[in-house]
Amino acid sequence: MGDVIRVAGAPVTRSSIVMAAVLDANVGAAGSHETSGAVWRLPGCALEPVEVVGRRGHARRTASDAVIVHEPKLLLPHHVVEVDNVPVTTPTRTLFDLAGARTVHPKRLERMLDTAWSRNLVSHASLTRMLDELAQRGRPGIRLMRELLADRPADHRPPESSTEARFQELARRSGLYSFVRQCDMGDDAAWIGRVDFIDLNRRLVVEVVDALFHGSLTDQRHDQERWQRLTQSGLRVEAVDGFDLFHRPESVMARLRRLAHRTGGSPSGEARSVPTRTTWL
Repeated sequence: MGDVIRVAGAPVTRSSIVMAAVLDANVGAAGSHETSGAVWRLPGCALEPVEVVGRRGHARRTASDAVIVHEPKLLLPHHVVEVDNVPVTTPTRTLFDLAGARTVHPKRLERMLDTAWSRNLVSHASLTRMLDELAQRGRPGIRLMRELLADRPADHRPPESSTEARFQELARRSGLYSFVRQCDMGDDAAWIGRVDFIDLNRRLVVEVVDALFHGSLTDQRHDQERWQRLTQSGLRVEAVDGFDLFHRPESVMARLRRLAHRTGGSPSGEARSVPTRTTWL
């Protein structure tokens, strides 16, 4: 790659691939965009072709077809960290760079954002700070990141699985915005358990049933006992098959609309906040 020479017999690793591209791009460069996303193990990001970013005035266009060099208007020192001695953009900066990439769909970016948030790679504070730093520069993707942050307050809890994220998407497409995720429930006697989703306005609980976690007889028996206690507490409990979320989305949305009609309440509106993670009924 350009002026970079590998010592004969040296192992080819993820780090060495990125480091060679960084050196080839010249002083001050760092792995970025999809490459940085792959280093941080964000869903769907590929290590190659290697993408690097360099401070304006330092980075040069590389002659190698295997490396894509981006020259941003602004790259501050704290936007870059070292991972295994290789400079890459921070997870927060990486998300902003990907938001401006035409090849990244907004839904894909949203999933990467929630994944990074759930793994504590980013936070509301780090994202807001980066937004303030980059918003004045007319960067592409700022509007998208602003919209995603508007839907995610400081106490946001990202989906813990792809099925949760998918259900939340279908519920919103059905006009249902009041579901709260991962809420611990209890009655006068004791703690009952954590439910996947609850709409407190409708007293409606939805559990996403995945064969991996709910397939055994013991799991099914435990679910039935828990759902019975929730029903006795005055809640309506519905189970949605995780398979249907991805392969029969229209039927799931039609079912959600019917449930909303049966349980009353406005089909849309602002989500109701829960002051604590445990709701005693």
